[in-house]
Amino acid sequence: MRQRPAASRAWLAAVAAAALGAACSSTPTAPPAPAPSPAPAPAPAPAATAAAPAPTADAGKLVFAAMKAEGRTEQGASLDGFAYSEKPGDASFGKISVADGVAHVTGVIWPQKGSSWGGIGFSVGAGNGGKTLDLSSYKTLTLQLAANAPGTLRIRVMGNEKATRDNGCYPVVVQPVSTELREYSIDLSRFASEAYCGGNARTIAATSTAVSAVEVADPKVAGGKRDIDFQVGRITLSR
Repeated sequence: MRQRPAASRAWLAAVAAAALGAACSSTPTAPPAPAPSPAPAPAPAPAATAAAPAPTADAGKLVFAAMKAEGRTEQGASLDGFAYSEKPGDASFGKISVADGVAHVTGVIWPQKGSSWGGIGFSVGAGNGGKTLDLSSYKTLTLQLAANAPGTLRIRVMGNEKATRDNGCYPVVVQPVSTELREYSIDLSRFASEAYCGGNARTIAATSTAVSAVEVADPKVAGGKRDIDFQVGRITLSR
């Protein structure tokens, strides 16, 4: 058998050793990082809930008159004051002033000529230009009232017939009041014409279909001089 020379054997051994060393010294490759997990989808926003409508301050009510400092109402009607007496001159109207939504009415009743009846009154219309309102579906009239001394005020619901206005035969209620401004709620069924009206009387049912004004008056005639001073605030109706 033919032998390889020693030099050849040494060369082959060196090559094999180098190959083995290279294989052992190689740095292993790190496995690839795993792909990141997908971010969770955001939760859907809750469905918006429709807000309930804010309650109306005057829900179920009709504001007949809210007084303004300009001598009118927010509804466009004028504020009027008057005096009346059996004999001319025994009652005199003072003035109307409005502050904070309340009309302040003054005057004097002094029957020096012997009047047995008379008074100082205040009237507020249903609207601008003689407007009338059909209030037949309403049951209660509410007024803010006060006077400079405990007593009574006469409240009248007015229609649009001039003759009935002039003879004072639209229906009335006499309401006790105090010195403190407060609300008085009056059932409309209580309103009736005064006894002297007879056949000229008007029922509240007939009057309420075309109301032109609400009137408040102090009709008391005493033996001497009376300084009249009363207040009328917001007027509303409810069903």
